[in-house]
Amino acid sequence: MGLAAYCGKRILVGLAMILSVQVIIFLAIQVVPGDPVEAMMSEAAHVGADVIEVMRQQFGLDQPMPVRLWRHMVGLLSLDFGTSFQYTQPASDIIASRLAVSIELVLLASFFGIAGGVLIGSASVQNRLGEHVFSFFGPIILSIPGYVMGSILILAVPLSLGWLPAGGMAPFSDPIAHMRALILPIVTLALPIAATIAKVTRFEILEVRSQDWVRTSRAYGFPTRVTFRRDILRNALTPVLTISALELGGLIGATVLVEKVFNLPGLGSLLVQAVNMRDYPLIQGAVFVISTFYITINIVADIMYGFLDPRVSKR
Repeated sequence: MGLAAYCGKRILVGLAMILSVQVIIFLAIQVVPGDPVEAMMSEAAHVGADVIEVMRQQFGLDQPMPVRLWRHMVGLLSLDFGTSFQYTQPASDIIASRLAVSIELVLLASFFGIAGGVLIGSASVQNRLGEHVFSFFGPIILSIPGYVMGSILILAVPLSLGWLPAGGMAPFSDPIAHMRALILPIVTLALPIAATIAKVTRFEILEVRSQDWVRTSRAYGFPTRVTFRRDILRNALTPVLTISALELGGLIGATVLVEKVFNLPGLGSLLVQAVNMRDYPLIQGAVFVISTFYITINIVADIMYGFLDPRVSKR
């Protein structure tokens, strides 16, 4: 199989996965007990059944499920997720207004997590003290859930030391306050990524370092640092690319609870609110963005892997 055919096949598989996720999510939220109109009207007093029925017709909930599924799938072609039940606005506009915070959080956390993981993993191989420190703290970081880590950081830094804000988001017009508000959420998301990448990097470096061609390079008299940087580290980072793509793809899903813990107006907190209110258009739109991001990152990683190792595309 040529590289172009390999890329085309991966893209088609990705599109099929995105559509399959939307069908599954649509069917899943339909079978959940409860009515979205009744959930919105729960706090209103003396709402008659005729009013509820009119609202169900307004939102299209009176139509058969196959009809609603078809309208939803057709709307995806123009990124039209429908009208939000609780906001009575296009769900795409609401998602777009929340997406910037989540994207910024994901990009910064992934950058520091991946870069820090590679540095820690490579340093733990060359330094005995670093190896012991990583072996002790790595499993601890990976075993703590994100919302627990965020709560611990809030208790330790803002509440005990008073150094950083405990939550909320400052506007972009105040860059210093804006970045101060993002430090703890970024650390919460980046720590498990760094621990995972460091573990994989260390394992791959030890694996590559034991190869015969590395010993041959040293036998020719090349300096140790040159051999490590040019030969060992470059070859060890190829598998790290795949793990980084998986971590980056899953990161936007991990922001759901972290945004809730730190009270950030991002896509994750919007999804939690939409689930509580059974706002079907918002749920489907938010899941579409998250799943598309995750699948796209993995497809790009597969294609890059095909460029780095032609044997992958041939298989």
